[in-house]
Amino acid sequence: MTDIETIGRLGLALALGILVGIERGWHAREEPEGSRVAGVRSFALSGLLGGLAGSLAEDMGEALLAAMFLAHAGVMILFRLRATAASHDYGSTTTVAALVTFALGALAVRGPMEAAAAGAVLTALLLGIKPVLHGWLARLEYAELMATLKLLAMSVVLLPVLPDRGFGPWQALNPYELWWMVVLVASLSYVGYFAAEMAGPRRGAVLAALAGGLVSSTAVT
Repeated sequence: MTDIETIGRLGLALALGILVGIERGWHAREEPEGSRVAGVRSFALSGLLGGLAGSLAEDMGEALLAAMFLAHAGVMILFRLRATAASHDYGSTTTVAALVTFALGALAVRGPMEAAAAGAVLTALLLGIKPVLHGWLARLEYAELMATLKLLAMSVVLLPVLPDRGFGPWQALNPYELWWMVVLVASLSYVGYFAAEMAGPRRGAVLAALAGGLVSSTAVT
């Protein structure tokens, strides 16, 4: 890796930290100065530190990267404990986000730059939609939660282990393809149900009808 490329990657690590820091800073903008665990500058430095650790580890070994990550984690945890003692706020999101930012900074130097950038955007997005997630969880029923878990079990646990080859006369029965169809139909029904729930009674009826049509046509096909 040339010096110019290294500088560019370190710049990306810094930019990723700034991106996540802007979201965290906006979230804590009303808190008094000195009471926040980390803001824009702290996150920018976390990303840059991760990038420097990744760069130095190329010559000095992976143990250096691990040691710097653990040291960074220790400092962030100490700041979190200090803030918790003062405000009795036991949230750990900012601390975890700082550790993720360090890792993304290292990835920006050691791995695909696109993956590091995408990870930072997704991290900032996930942090920013906290009110939406909490509102959705408040409305989530137990039966809906179990339906979600069952669908995940069908698609993530069972589907990959089924044999993808034919059985029976003329090799007509393929367990993987049959179960894939079951997962597809169940997924369409699942999406239609939650779309109807989110859209309200009037629009929900239309969305439910559309989902039902998709399920029927998919099953026939």
